[in-house]
Amino acid sequence: MANIAIQNITKSFGSYDALKGVGLAVADQEFLVLLGASGCGKSTLLRIIAGLESADLGEVHVGGERIDQLQAKDRRLAMVFQNYAVFPHLTVFENIAFGLRMHKQPQATVAAKVEQVARMVHLEALLDRYSGQLSGGQRQRVALARALAVEPRVMLMDEPLSNLDALLRLEMRAELKSILAASKTTTIYVTHDQVEAMSLADRIAVMHHGVIVQCDTPLEIYRNPVNTFVAGFIGNPPMNFIAAQAVQDGVFEARGLRLQGPKGCSELLLGIRPEDMQLSDAGFACQAGLIEPLGPNVLVTDVQGGEVFRAALPSTATVSKGHSLFLQPDLERVRWFTRDGQSVKSTS
Repeated sequence: MANIAIQNITKSFGSYDALKGVGLAVADQEFLVLLGASGCGKSTLLRIIAGLESADLGEVHVGGERIDQLQAKDRRLAMVFQNYAVFPHLTVFENIAFGLRMHKQPQATVAAKVEQVARMVHLEALLDRYSGQLSGGQRQRVALARALAVEPRVMLMDEPLSNLDALLRLEMRAELKSILAASKTTTIYVTHDQVEAMSLADRIAVMHHGVIVQCDTPLEIYRNPVNTFVAGFIGNPPMNFIAAQAVQDGVFEARGLRLQGPKGCSELLLGIRPEDMQLSDAGFACQAGLIEPLGPNVLVTDVQGGEVFRAALPSTATVSKGHSLFLQPDLERVRWFTRDGQSVKSTS
């Protein structure tokens, strides 16, 4: 069992607090993604788990064993980096075999294991090649195979697809999830790319300023963000936030539309995703200030009083710049937040 328990991890660099008492539990064979903007602490947390950084406070346990006091080589973890770290002077076979040889495995064991993981990552025909003869995706598969070959309890991955072009990233995402599921390896994966996170993760831990602000399934985080940071960070284009004033208890007005909301509040922010609205004869009042064709959708943007408002409409929608529109929200998709950004459940 390779479940992970991260307890109260704290790390500072001088006066900068990179991690502030982070706690996290990862189940055996789970694929967990640490998602956040640059500087949020996600890579620092990964490096502490790996043993490449030491925490100022807190503990890391894998399979019930405390590992934060062990040297990196004794933790039985593997890490795949953003820059692949493939040795250019070694063949694919020798790159994959590197960790096994460091553990002084017999040659027959090395050969058998290299061939096994090479088949798993579709490199069996390339074992005699050098890294200069490989594409970016093939080099990333070499790095993954080298990590899998030593049968780690946990796989740690730090933005492994960020150096690939968009199409190759799409292909590698599908391959990566399939390979790691087949290997039955517990995985913690760091990225700033929400599409990667949504498509790969069993759960996502969203990090901001050194803390985990929400940890849940991709769909739950997308549908029910705990605050406006998560709501705005997840989704492209991001969620709209509209100032809403109570006209009576539990009834609010926002952009000319009245709708039911939480009781006992005088003013809130209404959250609605751009894709959760449609053209109608009544709804949010909007003026098409910018129109961006995006293939299957057209993105309409309006700015009133400094409030950016976007709607993702079908490409067949007839919309012209400067035209006044009404957009009816899907009421099941409306979310409410306090003025300081915390989620509020509707009582209607």
